[in-house]
Amino acid sequence: MPEHGRLGIRQLTILTIMIVMGDMMMIYPSVIASFSGQNAWLNAFIGIPLGMGLMYLYVKLADTYPGENLFGIFKKILGFWPGTLLSLIYLMYFIFGSSTQARVVGDFMTSEIFMFTPIRVVLLIFYIVIGWGIYNGLETIGRSSEILLPIVTVFMFVLVICLLPQTDLDQLRPFTDTNMQQISKGLMVSFIYPVGEAIPILMLLPYSSQQAHRTRDLVIGAGFGNFLMAVLVTISLLVMGLFLTQHSIFGSFVLAQKINIANFFQRIEVLMASSWLISTYFKSTIYLYAFIVGTAELFGFKASRFLVLPSVLSAFALSNIVSPTLSFIVTLAIPYWLEWDITLCLIFPVMLLIIHQIKSKMKLKKGMA
Repeated sequence: MPEHGRLGIRQLTILTIMIVMGDMMMIYPSVIASFSGQNAWLNAFIGIPLGMGLMYLYVKLADTYPGENLFGIFKKILGFWPGTLLSLIYLMYFIFGSSTQARVVGDFMTSEIFMFTPIRVVLLIFYIVIGWGIYNGLETIGRSSEILLPIVTVFMFVLVICLLPQTDLDQLRPFTDTNMQQISKGLMVSFIYPVGEAIPILMLLPYSSQQAHRTRDLVIGAGFGNFLMAVLVTISLLVMGLFLTQHSIFGSFVLAQKINIANFFQRIEVLMASSWLISTYFKSTIYLYAFIVGTAELFGFKASRFLVLPSVLSAFALSNIVSPTLSFIVTLAIPYWLEWDITLCLIFPVMLLIIHQIKSKMKLKKGMA
């Protein structure tokens, strides 16, 4: 194993919540409303049990070969060369995921807060912190997530509670103003984007403590993160309505700007944005960590720390070129990213489980013969 750090089950669950929330805290309302229309809130809540089922599928995939990370499972099930090819595809997915999430952070900071700061400066600072966290090891990342998760959840609840006086139930009507195609796409978005993108957690499972309730905690963690996203979508529709939810790229930031209690408690949108930055930091960090550990696994390195600097520099460079503008991500990347997520986060894991079951039955028949 290239990584010798150990995660407790609580830390692993918290990291799962962070990955599920991640950049979705800012862009999820706009994305699911664009796919689902008026029923975005309903699809978001239906996606909670679907997402929990997907996380259960991931843990079952990991249990096929305990002690192996995702790339080791590929080789065990598919063989060396097909497993290696599939591992290369996931390596590309991990580094592109980290870079794209960092790019969204850079676009947000330079368009909403630091308007006159070059985006490269923001991305460089972001990746310095990511690199430092990965260099200090998995245990450091896990303990940091324990400290910072309360900040994220408290800010989320403050946002929802402070906006309750501005809600309008009529904004949720009509309930059936969508066709079957919108409903099906909305359902896919409701669990593939938040929970499906938590597939790098399979790279962490071999380095976590083996406890009897690990599956239960991870499934509940995925459900909790997805529940917070569903609440965010609902409050966005109740306050801003469908049109503004669809066209506000950073929806939760716009919602935070609307908080005004007695002309005293207001202008806290930067505090709200900090919770999103924290969750996105952990998501981007785990994606890059999965890339580094996966690279070490693929090439048989006994240690992975020496890969941190070149990987961080590569991800930083890629984040500068992965998207020329914010509108490029919204109009071109997000629609096709859903298909990429469906392929890598749903279809391939299901196929691997099916192949494993077939091989197990064939071995059993040969043993009986």
